[in-house]
Amino acid sequence: MSALLTLDGLGVTLDGAEGRELVEAVSFVLEPGERLGIIGESGSGKSVTALAILGLLAYPLQARGSAVLDTPSGPVEVVGASQRRLDGVRGSVVSAVFQEPLASLDPLMRVGKQLAWPLRQHLGLRGDALQRAVLDALADVQLPNPERIARSYIHEISGGQRQRVAIALALAGGPRLLIADEPTTALDVTVQAGVLDLLQREVTERGMSLIFISHDLPVISEVADRVLVMRQGRQVELAETAQLLREPAHPYTRTLVEASRELDAFLPASTGRAGRTEEGR
Repeated sequence: MSALLTLDGLGVTLDGAEGRELVEAVSFVLEPGERLGIIGESGSGKSVTALAILGLLAYPLQARGSAVLDTPSGPVEVVGASQRRLDGVRGSVVSAVFQEPLASLDPLMRVGKQLAWPLRQHLGLRGDALQRAVLDALADVQLPNPERIARSYIHEISGGQRQRVAIALALAGGPRLLIADEPTTALDVTVQAGVLDLLQREVTERGMSLIFISHDLPVISEVADRVLVMRQGRQVELAETAQLLREPAHPYTRTLVEASRELDAFLPASTGRAGRTEEGR
């Protein structure tokens, strides 16, 4: 079975800033169905790496190295790819959920119409089949009253519901890889766990691969099979999750693990990191 994503020396530079490197030589292989966590402090290059994989870097950011996606029509090199080539893989092969759902949602368009576009574009649905698929997509992410949500504008639903809509939008084209970039950070603590559970369930049921980006090691450890640690734009460690938690090799990773243990010791055993809540909140 071919690797779904192969990064080889992926870097990102800031053009016009004397070649300043924001990300330097990130390399890993992601297999079908695998879940990779990427962790690091703010400014470590996590999100920029994700944007490079998605082909979403905007000037003056420039990618170099290699990021190859396995697609039904053969391998696609994202770095340097044309917009037409990227349009052929975004949504259907790789998709993303970002920290702020408004980054991927149109405030001037009803939710149902936004969901209809990728379902029509990638799955070729029309008419009644398209309408049913829109409602099914909203129901799949546990949103109450999908008909009402479909008729709503983004400002008419809650933050947790917006993120669920963003997840539905990301999954609509049937991608093989989902990149989740701090998907619960902007949410109220009472809804974070529900959204995290939803993401894991959808990834499992669809047999997808996942890249989950966070600054929170306990959350990463719940989600990921392996963990990539980044600091100051560099990849400092890549290991199986259990191995990394048990025997962190890099000093920075040891700092993260020790801080996580101290937090766990401080919190009462009965206190969760994110409280449960009603579906679709």
